[in-house]
Order: sequence, then C-alpha cells, then structure tokens
Amino acid sequence: MTMEQQPRLPLWFLIANWALIAAAFAIGITLGGSNKSEFPMPQRRALDLVYDEIMRNHVEKQDGQELLDRAISAMAGKLDEYSQYIPPSRVAQYEEMSTGRYEGVGLLQVMYGEDLVVQFPFEGGPADRAGVMPGDRILAVDGTAVASLPLATRSEQARNLVRGPADSDVKLRLGRGDQEVELLVHRGSVQRSSVKWAHLADPTAGLGYIYVADFHRGVADELLAAIERLQAQSLQAQTALRGLILDLRFNPGGNLDDCVTMARTFQPTGTIVSTRRRNEVLESHEAKRELCKFPDLPLVVLVNENSASAAEVFAGCLQDHHRAALVGTRTYGKGVVNTVYTWKDLPFRLKLTTAHYFTPSGRNIEGHSLANSKNATENGHATPDPEKQGGILPDAVVKTTKEQQQALLLGLDAFELPTKHRAAFQALVDKYKAVVPAPPQPDTDPQLQKALEVLRERVAAPPAKPADPAKDR
Repeated sequence: MTMEQQPRLPLWFLIANWALIAAAFAIGITLGGSNKSEFPMPQRRALDLVYDEIMRNHVEKQDGQELLDRAISAMAGKLDEYSQYIPPSRVAQYEEMSTGRYEGVGLLQVMYGEDLVVQFPFEGGPADRAGVMPGDRILAVDGTAVASLPLATRSEQARNLVRGPADSDVKLRLGRGDQEVELLVHRGSVQRSSVKWAHLADPTAGLGYIYVADFHRGVADELLAAIERLQAQSLQAQTALRGLILDLRFNPGGNLDDCVTMARTFQPTGTIVSTRRRNEVLESHEAKRELCKFPDLPLVVLVNENSASAAEVFAGCLQDHHRAALVGTRTYGKGVVNTVYTWKDLPFRLKLTTAHYFTPSGRNIEGHSLANSKNATENGHATPDPEKQGGILPDAVVKTTKEQQQALLLGLDAFELPTKHRAAFQALVDKYKAVVPAPPQPDTDPQLQKALEVLRERVAAPPAKPADPAKDR
C-alpha cells in the first residue's frame, strides 16, 4: 500500500502549488477593482477544493493566511527577477530598504566586546535633538537592561526595542563616562542619507568626489548641498570647483523620478530617459534648461557591475549626451521599470515590472529578468541568455580584483561621521580603538585613479558641442 501511494505525493503537491498560485491570482483580481480579468472557473473550483483539503487533512496544521501569502509570492515572483509580493509582515522592512526611511530615533550603534555603544546620532534626528552623544553606552531601553539580552543577538534586539512608531517616546539609560544619563527620546521619521563622502579628491586642481549610494527620495537635493560644500571648500583652497567625480558603484538604483531630477541638474537639453509599456505607450522624460545647475561642469561617473536600474538611467543619459565619461566595468543591466502598487486599507505591497526603459540613444540595456524568465530550464530555474549581455559599457574599462572590490564596498558602505560629532567621536576611537572610516583613495582604488586621470583631461579640453544621441543609434 505504501509503495502505491508514493507516486501520488508529488502530484498532490504539484496540484496544491498550482491551485494556490491560482488563488493568488483570484485575490489580486478581487482587489483590483472594476477593471479586472476573468478568473477561470476550473481554477476557482480547484482553489476551493485544494485549499480546503490542505487545511483539513495535511499532516501538519497550516496557517491559511500564510498559505495564500506564499501562493501570491510565487505568482508574482515567477514573472521576472524583480516583481514581488510584499506581505504585511515584510512591508516595514521593504519600505526602509527601498526608500531609506524608517521610524525610530536615528542613531548608529555597534558592539565593542559586551558594550553596546552609540557611534553617533544622525545629525538633526530625534536622538541628536535629545542629546545622545558618540561613545554613549546603551544600558537600558524602556527599563529593559541591555546586559540581560543574549550577547549573540544583543545589538539586534536592542535596536528593535529602540525603534518604534513615530510620535511615540522611548526612554534610554546611557553610560557616559563614569555617569549614567537618562534621556527621553521622541521617535520620528528618519531618512538615511543617499549622498556621502563629498570631498576634494584633488584640492589643488579643484576636483571633487561624491558617492551616491542610491536614488532615494531627495537625492537631488542632497547632491546639490554636497556640491555647494565642495564649492566652499574649493574657495578655502583658493581655487574653484573645476570638475566632479560621481561614484555610482554598488548603487542598486531607486526612484526613477528622483533619478531624472538629478540628471536634469547636469543635462540642459534633450531626453533623459524614455519608457515603454506593453501597450506600446511611450513616455519621455526631458531635460529642462531652467533646472540645469551645472551645464558645463566636467564630469566623470564611476560604475561597476553592481550599478543598476536608476544608476544606469543616470549613467546612460550622461554617456549618450557625451555629458560625462564613464569609468569602471559594465553595469548590471536592469532595463525595466518597477511600479509599487498599494490598495487602501490593505497592508501589503505589489512590486511589478511595468515598462522597459531606453537611454536617449534608444538603448535597452536589459540583460537579466525578462530574458531569463523566457529562457528557463526544465526544472524551473532561470538561466542567463549568452546573447544578451546587457548593461552599459564604460568609456574607460578598469577592472578590479575581488579583494579590491570587497575593500571598496566596506569603505563606501561605512558611515560618514557628521562634522559636529567628530570631537566626541575621537574619544570613542581612543577608548575602543575604533576604525575611523574614510572615502576611497586613488592609491588603493584603480578605478578612482583612472577617473581622476580622465577628469583632468576633460577639464583641460575645450568645451564639447552638445551631442545628438539620436545620431548614435
């Protein structure tokens, strides 16, 4: 009897998974409003039967909501590399990852031995306003002693205790030197910075460097503020800002509108990017001369294989218009636009690939998701299409070793200490022998070294005539 039943088990699970995916489609249609597709009756009936049997008879008790969440996730996730269903339990995490915004107090903490220490509060954030300082040891959060938390998960658990909804309070007991201090911090909305490491890479020549980590909302304003700081530094060095390196390495992208706004800062005329949906509707985002703050500032853009999406839109625009030279390695190759859908009073999100985008010269640089979703192996795993490389090839290709990449990523991802807290941070460095992070340096970063070389050439060259990307197609 047992031998006879064995072949039926995989078939059962196959039917179950198929029906649950159909269930996900049904739920999506139900929530979609009046403009909905017809849900096939055989799948609707299969859904009712299979779901009922799983809930009543599966050897392990099942959570109905979790079953349907998994079904919807499978349906969305099988479309392409980027589409996904975000269940309610993951919405907060997704929002923080995709927008850089979260609710809490705004501080960076680290474990030194058994001590949980504040590296610094974010400038202007709730913790900063409440008086939290670099080097403060977090002893208790709302009466829960940090020392009582398991050492292996102490930092994570304490972070979860400190975070909470905006407009709520959290009481922190801090060790400051030989004293203890209690502070009541009013939580708020905290925005992580997208722009950092702005400095003069060559003060004598007036060459600046800025790292743009992602394209979260407000990135264009952050960049303008950073350039203004570089201009002020240049004046102090008795020169002017004559050229700029924008580092987009390891930049995964972000908001398309903010990317377009940032591109308009440097590109005075022409197309920034165009998009096309499946119904062939084209939408073009154009430069606006009145929004172009730096039409003639020589530019070099650093990219690598981890520069994706909006980072590629920005780089492709400036390359097509010959507005900037690109240095590094071929970019990732995400040539599609994702739209995040929400429904009133429903706590989930749907991230859906809705359009292709094209650079000003008409390039579709997609090299992954849609090519792979149509080129799957029999076991359901996507395989790369060797004919579709995708991405953007830099004007100057400079490869790095794996070790150089790892060191670069650690440096770029490290925090940038706010100026107002540098003196207090020095005491923390002295006590715990902490490493002071620094921006990339040309002597250890061959791509940056090449970028400086190319930028010097562009500064010395006469101004180029505006390019017509249409002629480059």
